[in-house]
Amino acid sequence: MKVQVDIFSGFLGAGKTMLIKKLLSEKVYDNNTVIIENEFGEVGIDGDILKESNIEIKEINSGCICCQVSGNFGEAVLEVISKYNPNNIIIEPSGVAKLSEILNILQEKKFQHELEIRNIFTLIDIRNYDMYLKNFKEFYENQIKRAKTIVLSRSQLVDNKKIDATIDSIRKLNLKAKIIYKPWDLLKGNDFLSTNVINEKRKIFAANSGISANTSKQMRREVNHSANEIFESYPIDLEENISMLEIQKKFEFISTNEKFGRIIRAKGVFKANDGEYYQFDYVPNEFKSRKIRWSNKKVVSIIGSELNKKELERLFIR
Repeated sequence: MKVQVDIFSGFLGAGKTMLIKKLLSEKVYDNNTVIIENEFGEVGIDGDILKESNIEIKEINSGCICCQVSGNFGEAVLEVISKYNPNNIIIEPSGVAKLSEILNILQEKKFQHELEIRNIFTLIDIRNYDMYLKNFKEFYENQIKRAKTIVLSRSQLVDNKKIDATIDSIRKLNLKAKIIYKPWDLLKGNDFLSTNVINEKRKIFAANSGISANTSKQMRREVNHSANEIFESYPIDLEENISMLEIQKKFEFISTNEKFGRIIRAKGVFKANDGEYYQFDYVPNEFKSRKIRWSNKKVVSIIGSELNKKELERLFIR
């Protein structure tokens, strides 16, 4: 029997790890499931979060699995199958990975008797959709076009007009994918695998869009940059304790100051002045943190383009 593979794609900070954690906590997957987790950069944070689910995690860091570590990715898949003989493999690529290249790797001949791709999700942070589509079009569109199911995150933070406009824009890139747009707290884990939460506007828009399945095949060839040509990751070790308010203010300052470069994602772990450890996530317009039991890391991992590393060090290293 072939291993069933679910891919959770999505741009940086779209909520891939949190959705996987929700599905695991609600027992959508059985215990014989392995996660292959890839983070863009040298420091793995998301893998630590998923380990709380007591599911086996295979981490691939220091690059994007569709770029220079693609060989490592293929080897990791074969290693997981050989070592664990799982029923399911969950693959969470880096947010800057091109979904087309991940699918190309998994469709290589060496995998044809080993696995079957069951679900291909792409998550979209609806609040930052327009900005990311404009600034990172090549990567963003690639993830949207290849998805079988598109999941909108943070839809509870916008109005229906924004949801409708985003769905209409998505439909110009992908006519066939299911679109899940309801707030996640209103959905059960199995709803993400169901057809009952498809956007009802799909057929109406498809009829009026002027884009057919045949014409979509004739779209001109996409520009092909690797993630490493556009994005960079920079880890900064936090040598001293820092308060929750202080680190939040630093990211508020970053969001309003261009001298640091274009920062589109940050995450890390810090030890607060009260001696407790916290894990945090930052995307434009949002900073979140949560208390964790303990960590051997105290680090800020920043992802973006044209990063000013000297200014970032001045900000975080006192």
